Amino acid sequence: MSDRAWPSTVIPSDEHERAQATGVLFRRMGWVTETLTRDEREDVERQLEFWYSSGYCPDALLIALSTLPDGTRQRPRQSGERPGGFLRSRLEGWFNDAAQAAMTEVHEPPRRGQSFEAWFENNRRQAAAEGTGRQRPRVTEAGQRARDEARTFAASRRKDPLARLRESEQRRAAALDSLRVEGAAAPVIPASPQETRSTPRMVASFAARQSVAARSPQVVRIVQRLREEKRGPSPAELAVLRNAVRDARHNAGLGTLEAASAQIGDDTSALTPEGLRVLSFLDHADESKLPVEAMIRLLTLTVDETATPETATPESTTREAATPETATPEPNPEQD
Repeated sequence: MSDRAWPSTVIPSDEHERAQATGVLFRRMGWVTETLTRDEREDVERQLEFWYSSGYCPDALLIALSTLPDGTRQRPRQSGERPGGFLRSRLEGWFNDAAQAAMTEVHEPPRRGQSFEAWFENNRRQAAAEGTGRQRPRVTEAGQRARDEARTFAASRRKDPLARLRESEQRRAAALDSLRVEGAAAPVIPASPQETRSTPRMVASFAARQSVAARSPQVVRIVQRLREEKRGPSPAELAVLRNAVRDARHNAGLGTLEAASAQIGDDTSALTPEGLRVLSFLDHADESKLPVEAMIRLLTLTVDETATPETATPESTTREAATPETATPEPNPEQD
């Protein structure tokens, strides 16, 4: 509910309701344009919170600010009088001055308020009695017919999405045919080119680049050391590992170019180990109908089994050379 619609007979019970009731009081008093400092605003809120907790609603406060409990009219707000001082001076007469009364005891509110729940219930009961409440709109004949059609369509068994798509294409084609000039030949629409699938050589080239990058000696040494120490890489080691992977992928790309040139010229004498491994993958590419993942695993297994000692992978060479007696420790970036 907006602040303007907040009923002035409701006694606020929480912070949100107190803010709305204070907004109603300020509008009724003409204080909307008042500029208050933080201390003045807190003073006003503290005073109003006391009176709200004493059972005063905004209407009761408006009456108390203009008259005293005995009916005597109070003087209007003077020029230069701040809202906090005005509230304090005008509401001072509503404290109970009896000898047996406590210091915080006040007179009964000049107008009895109610809780928001009670106001809402009374308002709804009054609207129902007067017929001014929200009523269900009447549906016209066309609206009822559209509602029945929608219910019938929703209750029927709908076809699968592919069948609905085909029906939509057929309706679109029928609409386009209806625009064609009678007697004119139907335009011939060229067929769309067939979808290009991944060829075995493309898969072999991709598998070769992945294999070369994964078998880079520097990458293998770093990963093997982390596995032996059973820990993750530190920020410095992670930067070194990223650079090693980037270099390995660069070498794999150069090896792919070397292998493509070697297949054209049949000269493999100048190939690097990376180029020889890529060429081996390309030589084992076949026309199998396996999925891409299965084809990559099969190519990798076949190349590793057929690799000669001269063309052994850098990973195996590194493992053989890195014995406990001759292994050279990998420099630790953190120690450097």
